[in-house]
Amino acid sequence: MAEEHNGGKKFNKDNKINGLFGKRRFQVNKSYQIKMNEEKVYFVIPAYNEEENLDFLITNIDKFMHFLGYDYHIFLVNDGSTDNTATVAQNYKNDGIPLTLLNHKKNYGPGRAFKTGFEAVLNVASDNDIIVTIEADNTSDLCVLNRMLEQCKRGNDLVLASVYGEGAVVGAPLHRKIFSRCCNIILQIIFRIKGVNTFTSFFRVYRASMLKEAMDIYKDKLIEESGFICMLELLVKLHKLGYQITQVPMLLDFRIRVGNSKMKSIRNIKDTLRFIWRYLTNHEEIIIEPSDKMPERVENKL
Repeated sequence: MAEEHNGGKKFNKDNKINGLFGKRRFQVNKSYQIKMNEEKVYFVIPAYNEEENLDFLITNIDKFMHFLGYDYHIFLVNDGSTDNTATVAQNYKNDGIPLTLLNHKKNYGPGRAFKTGFEAVLNVASDNDIIVTIEADNTSDLCVLNRMLEQCKRGNDLVLASVYGEGAVVGAPLHRKIFSRCCNIILQIIFRIKGVNTFTSFFRVYRASMLKEAMDIYKDKLIEESGFICMLELLVKLHKLGYQITQVPMLLDFRIRVGNSKMKSIRNIKDTLRFIWRYLTNHEEIIIEPSDKMPERVENKL
């Protein structure tokens, strides 16, 4: 069978990854499993034309969740992919991976995908459960997930994986690193979220009870942005509700991803500037009126 090398991984023509984890689901030695945790972990993953990345991602999630001792379920939102993303995901579901495939008929963007995923997850998650969002392209390092989960279990409502501070980015073009750093400094100055220096990353851990409360408060306006800026929007809204937010350092490795980034830089810049302008000139659009279900700790914060 013909093969090609890409970023240190070996691929067959049928897009199955060989090497460290094998073609299919990684089988964890049960003797090394940690005692099962009470919390269930739900993954919300937007995917657009990620057929070549899903094998590595899903086998890694399965491996880490078994090793860390968590019951888990993946909600994968196929955001109008034109490749075999849906087929690859369905094959894993058929193989026994706990996975729900949610399909968009066309590509709406990550904001709409996260909204679809959150609505589906919150219908089944209990208040004590944990929700993880992550990219489908394998750029985020799952090795920090346990630390993020522990931070959430210690009382933090939202835990971010940050490439700034003690974190790092490898494999990205120099111009992108410089641009990202400059934008991040500007966002820190404008939004002033204590202890946070990353604003748009997908890799996050949420307390399910917090997202339920936020949904009750914002209704269908919790995520209004359709593009990548939705992560900044969501972070700002949750911060303004007084939730406890922290971060852990992470390595972001662009060399692992197969294919190009789906983010359009010019559009993302425009969306960011538009959101900043909206925040600075029409603040009440971000902070809406509280609902009757607002928790006392949140109501006192406003």
